[in-house]
Amino acid sequence: MPKKILFSPIGGTDPIRYFRDGSMLHICRHYRPDLVYLYLSHEMMEFHRADNRYIDALERLGVLLDHRFEIRLIERDELINVQQYDVFYQDFRNEILKIENEMEEGDELLLNMASGTPAMKSALFVMATFAEYRFQPIQVSTPKRKMNSEYEQREAYENKIAWERNEDNAKDAPDRCTEVKSLNLMQMLQTEIIKKHISAYDYTAALEVARGIRDGISEDAFCLLQIMDARVKLNRTQIRKLTIGKTYDIYPVKGENDQKIFEYALVLQMKVKKEEYADFIRGITPLVVDLLEMILSSRCHIDLKNCCETDGDMLRWDKNKLKQAGLLDLLNSKYRGNFTGGPVYSGPIAKIIEYKCRDTALIRNVNEITRIEGKVRNVAAHEIVSVTDEWFQTKTGKSAKEIFQILKFLIEKSGIPVKEADWNSYDRMNQEICRYLR
Repeated sequence: MPKKILFSPIGGTDPIRYFRDGSMLHICRHYRPDLVYLYLSHEMMEFHRADNRYIDALERLGVLLDHRFEIRLIERDELINVQQYDVFYQDFRNEILKIENEMEEGDELLLNMASGTPAMKSALFVMATFAEYRFQPIQVSTPKRKMNSEYEQREAYENKIAWERNEDNAKDAPDRCTEVKSLNLMQMLQTEIIKKHISAYDYTAALEVARGIRDGISEDAFCLLQIMDARVKLNRTQIRKLTIGKTYDIYPVKGENDQKIFEYALVLQMKVKKEEYADFIRGITPLVVDLLEMILSSRCHIDLKNCCETDGDMLRWDKNKLKQAGLLDLLNSKYRGNFTGGPVYSGPIAKIIEYKCRDTALIRNVNEITRIEGKVRNVAAHEIVSVTDEWFQTKTGKSAKEIFQILKFLIEKSGIPVKEADWNSYDRMNQEICRYLR
């Protein structure tokens, strides 16, 4: 069964002062934690040894509430100088980490932000601000909701008398606890880091950061980050699972094959934007072949599969089928009477399109992309090279952006129903994620 756990430094107003609960006791009264960790410095240890006041007050409260508090003491008898912030920061971190390691799923950790010395409170404030651990910080206001005045004699503390005079035992006593909701600076910083990652189309990194603040971002933001991480990996199966019961409009192109081609092209567009040029040129060949096959079908009314045989996952030219389709002589003439066949690449398809099609702009761009793809394909596959935009200019006479513009032109000519705005699909999704992050 899930437990509530309280970590509380102990200060001078604990357990009861000014005829009211100190912060530790007040949190226990209203949150009823099952397990209470009391952090005691040397001075507080002396009070504990003198009259057992902290445990006694909790036991009396437990009887009143019919609730059992399990109490564990964190004894720091060596801590005499209680104004050193860095000592408490490191020690609190270690102790809270130990507690977290013992917590089970569903357990809730509460943190008393109101007890202890200024150095203790500062250390806890920093921990809460930077969200190093998952806990709920709780502040407790003074009974008069202003600075306590020194009017109570503290030398002779008596457990029974302090309890009987405690006005917070009254049924109508106010709850002075406040759950601190606005401290999480680290969460704000990490949210900004997520935004930086998605603006760079690095969804894997964004998702990793989001997992660290999972409770601090909306379900929609986290789900969309998962979707975009799967999208850039072309994992449409995973996206289908993630969008069950959702109404997100992820894909601007809907047809199965058209969507497959367009999404692949969007990934190549990301490569150009991120200047990952080596990946870009390695990814050109399969897209060019698919696009030319579609153009061959839509513009020349020739089904490539009727000219080929399947060899595993690879298409190979079949000379008999090419002859039946009246294309073998064409290819022989284009290859000096000796078309050897082999795996299907873009060059022969481009020759057929050039012969069958009358669209001069289309033919020009088909020939250009075939020329470019032929120049860079083998280099990228077989050599270790530094691929920059200048490298493209030297090898092909065109920049990576200009090459991608040719691919866009061919996609539109292939019959895929693409609008210019569709090419901004990733940016639109980034804006949507940012909206949910806010």
